Parts: sequence; C-alpha cells; structure tokens
Amino acid sequence: MRAASLLALRILLAVPGGYALTAGCVALATAALAGVMPRSEAFALSAMLGFLLYLAILVWASAEPRLLRLAVVIPAGAWGCFALAGRLGD
Repeated sequence: MRAASLLALRILLAVPGGYALTAGCVALATAALAGVMPRSEAFALSAMLGFLLYLAILVWASAEPRLLRLAVVIPAGAWGCFALAGRLGD
C-alpha cells in the first residue's frame, strides 16, 4: 500500500475507532461504578476519565508502529467494553 493510504487508515482507526473504544470504556465504567455510587456521579466521573483515555488512545495510535495491532485492538476493545457493559447493566 502507499504511504498515504496507510496514513488515512491509521487516522480512520484512531479518530472514530478511538472514540468508539472510549465510549465503550465509559459505558463499562459507568455500569461498574453504578453499584457503589449514584448513577449520575458514576457517569460524570467516567466521562471525565474518558477524555484522558481518548487522548491516550490517539497518542498510542500515532506512535504504534504496527497498523495490524491497531486494526485488531481498537475494534475488539470497543466490542468487548460494550458487551461487558451490557452484561453489567442487566
């Protein structure tokens, strides 16, 4: 593949994929924390930590030398977080 195509794929994985992974982690953290604190406070705390997580994912995605690792970890992590959050929310 050309370098421009690889860069476009990396950006596509990092920005919307990182957002999906962050949203899944926020949902999971909210579901996990809802048992020990009020649900609104659990969501507020999870959302604030989500900003830091999204930044960390963007930095990692730009520094990771292997594109295949990004293509596997980001979608699988998002799917796993949403699946676990759904199980905890029941």
